[in-house]
Amino acid sequence: MSITSLARPEIQALHAYDAAEQVDDTVRLNANESPAANLSGDFRRPLNRYPEVRPQRLQATLARRFGCASDQLLVTRGSSEAIDLIIRSFCRAGVDSILTPSPSFSMYRHYAELQAAAVIEVAMDEEQDFAIDVDAMLAACEEDTKVVFVCSPNNPTGTPLARADLLRLLAARRDKSLVVVDEAYIEFGEQPSAIDLLGDYPNLLVLRTLSKALAYAGARCGAVAGASDVIGLLSAVQAPYALATPVVECVEDALAEDQLELAAAAVREVQRERSRLTAAVAAYDFVSKVWPSDANFFLIRTAAAAEIVEHCKVHKVLLRHFGGELSDCIRITVGSESDNDALLRALNSFRKD
Repeated sequence: MSITSLARPEIQALHAYDAAEQVDDTVRLNANESPAANLSGDFRRPLNRYPEVRPQRLQATLARRFGCASDQLLVTRGSSEAIDLIIRSFCRAGVDSILTPSPSFSMYRHYAELQAAAVIEVAMDEEQDFAIDVDAMLAACEEDTKVVFVCSPNNPTGTPLARADLLRLLAARRDKSLVVVDEAYIEFGEQPSAIDLLGDYPNLLVLRTLSKALAYAGARCGAVAGASDVIGLLSAVQAPYALATPVVECVEDALAEDQLELAAAAVREVQRERSRLTAAVAAYDFVSKVWPSDANFFLIRTAAAAEIVEHCKVHKVLLRHFGGELSDCIRITVGSESDNDALLRALNSFRKD
């Protein structure tokens, strides 16, 4: 039985949009396009023509980069679109649920609420460095839990999910739930991608993005990798022509070998700055804890969280305060050396201004 049998019945029966055929070196009179090319911008492909329904060359390039077959990957508008596609495809409104550790990325809840799917959040123990408790998550799953999300490294805690725990989760939910591993920050740690498990676990989906390590957040480009039948189903749900021509071309350029080398060097610099910054922040007497992180950010605990965030804002440095269960915590993104120095100057003056 294919894991796609868990999808909503109307999605299983859905037929993908039948777009006008695109063939190179032909006269295209089949797509109601303008014959006049718009000359603004310097693009390799004319903007008066629709882009490919799915950008095949980009898809193949990303599949090679992430280590899967081309038909196991769908290019999306950031990994956030992939989250939306997954929940809309597999969760029936008012019936099915998603499950996620807490705290974690808020967009899992957001897209579930848009679909009127229930949200099961399993609290993680901050004294255990917010380690993802797979036993607790499995115990919380219900009969209609269709999607389990794990962000590794987790946002906002920076905690990775151990491979052994992921394998237990995948095996236990094999025919019951999709397990979605969100690897938005994986390049900043030492944990290998879960994509090499796709052949063994048809219920596994892996989210990747170009926003973080490749520094292309403004391009809004990501991908979801999984079994080819699941990817085909998600592709049928995704809007046609989802990736604009300028985005496709700039991402293709970002994936050139010289650009990837620059991106890898930038990741190494972030890792060095993360070590320097976490050590410096931990030394302040108003910071009670700095959690270890495998991401390009880290979480701190302080009784003066709201005050510190406001003080740093006055000094032109923006930090993230979540409130709620993390009301005494601040998430700090690791910036450039000069950015981080600006943060330390602001913290040096806290309660001294």
